[in-house]
Amino acid sequence: MEALSDGHTVAPLIKVAYLHARRGAKTYMFHFGYQSKESEYPQRLGSVRGEDLPYMLGLTLVQGAPWFPQNYSRQDMGVNEAVLNFVTNFCKTGDPNEAGHQAPLLHPDYGTAKERTRFRGIMWDTFETTTQQYLSISSCIKVYNLLIKAVHFLCFAHTRLAP
Repeated sequence: MEALSDGHTVAPLIKVAYLHARRGAKTYMFHFGYQSKESEYPQRLGSVRGEDLPYMLGLTLVQGAPWFPQNYSRQDMGVNEAVLNFVTNFCKTGDPNEAGHQAPLLHPDYGTAKERTRFRGIMWDTFETTTQQYLSISSCIKVYNLLIKAVHFLCFAHTRLAP
């Protein structure tokens, strides 16, 4: 099932990012694989399409909305703060890493100072045609490039096999 998902969703996204970066444009790519304990799909490793929406809208920081859960954990809030900092920095400056724009967004109940700064200082590298780096947003936010290369290979192999 995951191979079908990769071929249907991931491979075209990688191709678009590759073409965009090849033209010399700054390109940033991320994979949202974070799964909340309150996920509707607990048996699945990672997330499903659309599970990033509450994090893009900041709903964990305001304790949800009528159509979303309202019992987010401290970890959910920390991931949400990191996502919103990247998104707002990118919208303001064109660079998700732009320093000085990381305002504290967290709900007052969000834990210790260590928990509040857990995801600070992470650099989101640009997606280049040679390195193909992307940001993996999960319980541990990191920059990767190896998985993308494997899926990228499958993308072009699938494209050549298509009629």
